[in-house]
Amino acid sequence: MVLDAARRTGSMEGMTDTAETTLLRHVLETPEAAIPEAAQDAARVFLLDGLAVGVAGMAHAVRAGLLVAARGWGAGEEARLWGDGALLPASQAAFMNAFQAHALEFDAIHEAAVVHAMTPTLSAALAESERQSRQGRPVSGARFMAAVILGLDLACTIGAAARGPMRFFRPATAGMFGAYGAVARLRGFDLATASAGAGLLLGQIPGTMQAHSEGSMALPVQMGFAAMAGLRAADMAAAGTAGPEQWLTGSFGFLKLTEPEHDLAPGLAALGSTWQMTRLAHKPFPSGRLTHPAIDGVQRLMAAHGIGAEDVAAVRLYLPPLAMRLVGRPIKPDLTGNYARLCLPYVVARTLLSGSVGLGDFSDALLRDGPTHALAARVALLDDGTTDENAVVPQRVEIELQGGTKLNQRVDAALGSPENPLPRAAQIAKVEACFAGILPENRADSLIRAIEALPAAPDTAALGTLLQA
Repeated sequence: MVLDAARRTGSMEGMTDTAETTLLRHVLETPEAAIPEAAQDAARVFLLDGLAVGVAGMAHAVRAGLLVAARGWGAGEEARLWGDGALLPASQAAFMNAFQAHALEFDAIHEAAVVHAMTPTLSAALAESERQSRQGRPVSGARFMAAVILGLDLACTIGAAARGPMRFFRPATAGMFGAYGAVARLRGFDLATASAGAGLLLGQIPGTMQAHSEGSMALPVQMGFAAMAGLRAADMAAAGTAGPEQWLTGSFGFLKLTEPEHDLAPGLAALGSTWQMTRLAHKPFPSGRLTHPAIDGVQRLMAAHGIGAEDVAAVRLYLPPLAMRLVGRPIKPDLTGNYARLCLPYVVARTLLSGSVGLGDFSDALLRDGPTHALAARVALLDDGTTDENAVVPQRVEIELQGGTKLNQRVDAALGSPENPLPRAAQIAKVEACFAGILPENRADSLIRAIEALPAAPDTAALGTLLQA
């Protein structure tokens, strides 16, 4: 429920300035007009991308069973699921849509933070907007975009403070702050209420790295928990419940618990000048982002030298420690799609065999394909000596040909990064691929037009009608 004017009046007075209040003031008090056009342009690009990959995730095999579980958590018709338009209570809808958006490893990422912040932020914000619309309080497109942009600022500033290796699944643990920040702004929370709700996130921290290590379906489920946590914390804060005040920097706060090696100061200093939405990276391939520089490098060598899989004797990948930890896993005979999307030897082999990596490369038939496994066995993963524990690039690809010639390609900015952006035609082709077999052929065009017009739209909930078959 949006707080009434009486509760909002004057409650920001007298609060001590801390890292926590600085971040929340940025989320709550930044005027829509202060958000630069570059951030709004980027928001339109990544709203389209986020909704598209969310629709694609509806096709995942475990989605039906997960929906049965989510329906059992409570009845209500507040927000739609992307793809089939089923109605659920807002928190369950946010859970399912965030799960779908990450289920195929196709969602955008903030590389410096190593956070898929758009997934929980967008899922929670759209569910909240639909709920408010059904209650007779439509959320304008301009309000919605500001909430998503500022929620993403919160999540990525927290995520980018990390200086050590990932101990928890940061896309979900930091991502839940994006979900909460967007909802808190849409609810019209004052600083005191927003602080109370932020503290209630601590008891809901989602995200074990064991799921990543095993290539488990728990990964996208954790993203669903992150989106749901944002809505539940906001519900509790609106009802008068409060969590710890030093939820971020306290001796047992979020950073000490999940990112003991951290530096928040640069992120705080950048608030209002560096907009994290403009730093998001597209994922042109449905695999872990740390596999993308290698895929990109292999594609460049194939194009430059006209080589194919039959020419390759060996592949050596020189990788930073983050890539070694997250996607430097061996090929194995009993591959699942979840594991293979995070397996560099598999995706490099598929690139050499088909020229790229697409949604179809994780079919049951290809996961068991003999030539793919044989080629993947010739891919070696080597530590490149980088000391930055959170660096995605550089990565270097060395392909040794059958005659002994060695070809090398260093990738400093993978395709889809802000420094090497995905062309608009490729962005749209990705959306169409995500919708194929789920939504009508012309739906991508309709959604593109709706998002371009979103700043002037009177009710963001109209987006939901475009996301159902």
